[in-house]
Amino acid sequence: ISIYFSAILVPMNPRQSMIAFVAGGISGVLMLVLGVLWRYVRIRRIFGRKADDLTLKKSLLHHPPLEGLVIALRWLVGVPLAHAMFIVYEGELNLSLHSSAPFLLLIIAPVSMAAYFYISESVLRPFIAHRRLRALAVPGLFRPGYFGRLLFTVVALMLMPLTMQVYLIYQFIYGKLKITDPLLHIGIIVALFLVPTVIAAFAVARAVRAGLSDTHRVLSQLGDGRFDVSAAAQTADEFGEQAIHLNNVIHRLREMYDRIETMNQNLEATVKKRTKQLETSLEEVRTLKSQQDGDYYLTSHLLRPLSSEDCESETIQVQQLVRQKKKFRFRDQSGEIGGDLCTFHDLRLRNRDYLVFLNGDAMGKSIQGAGGAIVLGTVFKSIVARSAMIKSQGEKFPEQWLRDAFQELRTVFASFDGFMQASAVVGLMDQLTGFLYFFSADHPPLVLYREGKASFVPVDAQTMRLGVEGLGEGFHLSTFSLQPGDVILAGSDGRDDLVLSTSEDGIRQFNDDENAFLSRVEESGGDLNELLQRIQNTGEITDDLSLLRIAYRSDGAGTLSHPDLAAKLRESRTAYRQGDFGRAALLYEQLSDLEQSSTEHLFHASYCHKLDRSYTTACDYGERCRMRAPYHVRNLVNLADCHRLLGNRERCLEILEEATRLEPENPSILKLQSMLHRISSPAKI
Repeated sequence: ISIYFSAILVPMNPRQSMIAFVAGGISGVLMLVLGVLWRYVRIRRIFGRKADDLTLKKSLLHHPPLEGLVIALRWLVGVPLAHAMFIVYEGELNLSLHSSAPFLLLIIAPVSMAAYFYISESVLRPFIAHRRLRALAVPGLFRPGYFGRLLFTVVALMLMPLTMQVYLIYQFIYGKLKITDPLLHIGIIVALFLVPTVIAAFAVARAVRAGLSDTHRVLSQLGDGRFDVSAAAQTADEFGEQAIHLNNVIHRLREMYDRIETMNQNLEATVKKRTKQLETSLEEVRTLKSQQDGDYYLTSHLLRPLSSEDCESETIQVQQLVRQKKKFRFRDQSGEIGGDLCTFHDLRLRNRDYLVFLNGDAMGKSIQGAGGAIVLGTVFKSIVARSAMIKSQGEKFPEQWLRDAFQELRTVFASFDGFMQASAVVGLMDQLTGFLYFFSADHPPLVLYREGKASFVPVDAQTMRLGVEGLGEGFHLSTFSLQPGDVILAGSDGRDDLVLSTSEDGIRQFNDDENAFLSRVEESGGDLNELLQRIQNTGEITDDLSLLRIAYRSDGAGTLSHPDLAAKLRESRTAYRQGDFGRAALLYEQLSDLEQSSTEHLFHASYCHKLDRSYTTACDYGERCRMRAPYHVRNLVNLADCHRLLGNRERCLEILEEATRLEPENPSILKLQSMLHRISSPAKI
């Protein structure tokens, strides 16, 4: 191409053509000799020096890019050298003759550089594929990727015809192109350009095929189960990197295969050893499980007597149902254990018969919850037993008995420093009138089932759960009047802790509607077994569950008739106006027993006892009124005054402070404060 371009397309006379031919021949031979000499010295140096395999492979991989650069340098030096010799021999500078130099370089140098790169890489492949070098990974290589290679090759091939066309147009415009037979020269040019194009395409295709063939061979052998093969990293490109990664995979597979082979060889011994270890571990687990179930069994027997059913009332029927979450089997005995507790007893206070009941839920599952239930049941049963044995305990009013029971339970649970807690509802029900006194320590509300409808029993305020100190306002008492045929249901939070459904990804949907329990009560008609079945049909029970059913006069019989309350009320008022405060107090006491829901009778009984100078009894009735109506200001003032008269100054100030927070400008409060101030002031001399 170079000779044809210079001899035919450049306008020269025969003498100039001969000079150009000689200068080009000398320059070409010189560049060829220097290029071969450089190649010989480099190859000899690579293979001659004593170097490790990694250095040898790195040098071989570096050679193709250097070969391309040397070829480009040969043209960049040789063409200008030929022109320089032409100028020296000609003795003058003719720019029109030398303008062909840059065009010639653009035509020849890039495509020669690409061709020699692929040729030298192909020649060196067998050496790099040697078994000593093929699997070595060479770090820090100059990496001419295939994208850059193909882009450079395409551009070099495109420059050949494009540069030739530009040169011909340039010569034609200036009238220096003189070709007698254009068709012949067109055919020659096409043939000349077709040769390097085919050579370059062949070199690229062969390089890609060589890169894929080795990888394909290795993958085929690997697929046949041979792990003793390795891929040849023959080039510093994507195929070389692919071979390195493939060798890493083969290495790991070989290690895994060897490990599996070793394991298979020792499998029988390993299985026997592991089986022996598992049998030993299983035996230990069985022993521990047996011991644990023994603890569960003993604990369940400790819980059993605490769930007493001691009620012989003719007007009240009581049932309980407890289903603990934790099931166990000890030897041939099955059982369950948890923190829920139901217990009820007959109790006599001030010559009246009551039903006392407790529904409790101790914190924790399994043995922890059972421990709390044992503490709760034991303390509560001792309170009930003490009330039956000690006469002074039997003289307490229902409000006082519940308050003292709460204080004792709270004191016991507080001693555990928050590590043991329990919620509970404790109540006293008058067996004759059906009047209910109760407190709820953070327990689910009581449910009233009346005439086919279920509703929550109203509660003025919740008491904090047992074992929690420093929160809330202490003890809160609630009351409720039952009618014949009414049913009261108490239950732990297991009645609401239900899993309604489980999604495909394992997320459980819990029940968050406490009114759903009311619907189950109505559906079951208040029957405990039917109620349990309805709850189980609604969702999966996830906690201990206890239910307590108290029915008042389920036969529908009415309460006993009482004397005319209005007449007795008029009689008490008459005695008060006549100054017979003792009789008035006695009549108000009787009224409070007959109409137990009225707190006004308690207040008037306390006030009349104070006027009759029975200050201790006045305090008792005042405290009863205060527990049931904590915002009754007149009662608070009267109760504070009773304590003042008894000399209980600290108690007086405490109750008076409660009244002041409610009505700071109340005249009676201000008067009592003034009296206390005069008492505390020093006497004037």
